[in-house]
Amino acid sequence: MNPVRRKASNGMNACMPAGRQGLMAVYLCAPARKREVRKRAAEIRRSEKRGAIVVTQGLHFVAPGKVEMREVGIPQPGPDEILVEIKACGLCKVDIRAFQGEARKEYPFLAGHEGAGIVSEVGKGVEGFSPGDKVTLLGGGHFAKFALVRTAQVAKIPQEVNDFEHWISEPVACATNGMLHSEIVPGDRIVIIGTGFMGLLLVQGLAHSPFGELIALDIDDSRLRLAAEFGAEEILNPASAEDHSRIEELKEREADLVIDASGAAEALDLATQLVCRAGRLVLFGWHYGMRSVDAKLWHTKGLRVANPSPAINPRFSDIFKRAVRLMRRRVFDLRPLITHALPPERAQELFEIAAEKKDGYIKGVLVYPS
Repeated sequence: MNPVRRKASNGMNACMPAGRQGLMAVYLCAPARKREVRKRAAEIRRSEKRGAIVVTQGLHFVAPGKVEMREVGIPQPGPDEILVEIKACGLCKVDIRAFQGEARKEYPFLAGHEGAGIVSEVGKGVEGFSPGDKVTLLGGGHFAKFALVRTAQVAKIPQEVNDFEHWISEPVACATNGMLHSEIVPGDRIVIIGTGFMGLLLVQGLAHSPFGELIALDIDDSRLRLAAEFGAEEILNPASAEDHSRIEELKEREADLVIDASGAAEALDLATQLVCRAGRLVLFGWHYGMRSVDAKLWHTKGLRVANPSPAINPRFSDIFKRAVRLMRRRVFDLRPLITHALPPERAQELFEIAAEKKDGYIKGVLVYPS
């Protein structure tokens, strides 16, 4: 698909649908609409300096509980930049929270940072990438049909790939980063709490590590069964009376490494109890808001606590490329994990399913048809 280009002349109508009568009429709308127009005008003015722009559609969060496709303009690629036609973009927990009204920026806005697609154009001096290359991405704005990314945020995937939804690599890079900062030692007894999408990715990766024992905990039995398929040797449900005694016994055995992949306060408390003296406690799941911890127990146990968000690694783009290599080898395999893949016109439905975790939801992806 070739992008539609318009020369940015006076800036104001370059990105507007045909028939729109300019900004004056729009300024008669609500204040939120005015802010959107000012924001778009600023984006277009920046684009003018770059010449022609790609006029495309992008999925915007317009209000809590509502998403819709809107027109967006993207500059032509400059040096060290690549224009990618997006074929798939995953729904991150951050995106779902934005849909639920917990956005970290003002509505409306374009988001999406788990993209994969096909190189459309490359900027001056870019080497190693050519139009037609199939790629996976870091960065932002991937809920649009086209996205502009830096070369460090792009990695090639096999040219025979057509199932782009299974090649969204940003979450795999996060899992790889989490494993790196877990400092796994051969023979470790490893406990992972939380087997949602990210937790299950960790199980896939950890199953290839030199562990001594690999134990997974979750309150969802169907996800625990997946964890067992991926390599967890023992699965336990803290909400099950049947597993209660086994969890108490696990507290006595203690774990060398406990990874909280749930982001839940109860899981953090349990992780503190399960980890051994001088053990490693990894806060992999994103804890929103305040948390209370037993600091005395953390101190007396001499715990080493890690918080491996992407920000911990100044060279996260290198981790991203390592993650793609692992995907090529099927160390990480998204095929059993992508439960919902829908086109952009059904984005509202997809976000509602994701927000309510309906219909066996584990991971959702927007898929853009050719």
